[in-house]
Amino acid sequence: MAGKEKSSTVSSPKVYDETIDSIEEEIVYTALSSQIRRDILSFIQANEKVGFLDLKKKFDVKVGSLYHQLNSMKELWDQDENKKYYLTDLGKVAYNLLILNRDFIASSDVKLTLESEEVDSSFFKKILSGVISLFLPRRIFRYLASETTRTLFEGLIIIGAMLYFSIDSQIVLVGFYPLEVMDWYYSLIGVFGLWIFLSLITVGFKAILYKRKFNPFKLFSVIPFVLIPSLLVLFFIWLQTKVTATFLFFDGQIISILSQVWILPLMTTAVSQTEELTMNRSSLIVLFTFYFTYVIAFVLYGITG
Repeated sequence: MAGKEKSSTVSSPKVYDETIDSIEEEIVYTALSSQIRRDILSFIQANEKVGFLDLKKKFDVKVGSLYHQLNSMKELWDQDENKKYYLTDLGKVAYNLLILNRDFIASSDVKLTLESEEVDSSFFKKILSGVISLFLPRRIFRYLASETTRTLFEGLIIIGAMLYFSIDSQIVLVGFYPLEVMDWYYSLIGVFGLWIFLSLITVGFKAILYKRKFNPFKLFSVIPFVLIPSLLVLFFIWLQTKVTATFLFFDGQIISILSQVWILPLMTTAVSQTEELTMNRSSLIVLFTFYFTYVIAFVLYGITG
């Protein structure tokens, strides 16, 4: 008796109850499963409203085939009084999902390996791969973005080293360019200001250009690793104040310019990996960030000059 009562209290497995959300999910993924339907969706979104002849001319398909593709995604579009196609709310959701998936796949650096492909292990190929990894270290930034708290504390080591070389050499980087200062607190403001400024401006441009939610703390924790070339600039300048040697012929301005050439792809990779954007989208954000940084640096140089 007791055994029966005990067995009756055991909860039965939960059965998945299909809701309207799962139906919409099925509609969206069915529509996105075809390349031509994905292209149609993107074309309508890009032009807001298009006619049937516009679609036929764009994709160069037979009338029957085009009608079939449109009927397969009929929940994603509607027509106005002029029979122009436009995306419904569900269609806009499908388009945004398409863009997010493309960004995620591009930023993940996943490539399909075919059995017929031959592995090129030439010396030149290895050198080229090493150079690309140096300027576009996707795996490193993906690893750093996976543990933001740990990355933040590790990044503080880089910031601390920059602060030491800046104070000891009495040089602060204003928009990546070295500027001589007298008081230590200018170095403090310069190093932490560059870190915070790059993080906030980059996140701001991301929000403006793509109107999507981002995680600012993730990028903030990764930025110190982007500033490694700036750390090397401060190190070489500091070294010139300590050692007199013929091999230390680099001017601070030249080293600074070379560091910016390196920082640009590093910053682009960091934005791509922390926010799962394509490199093209990330480069646009970084270019705006650099331009704004140069404007601020020009103003500050003018004030100090």
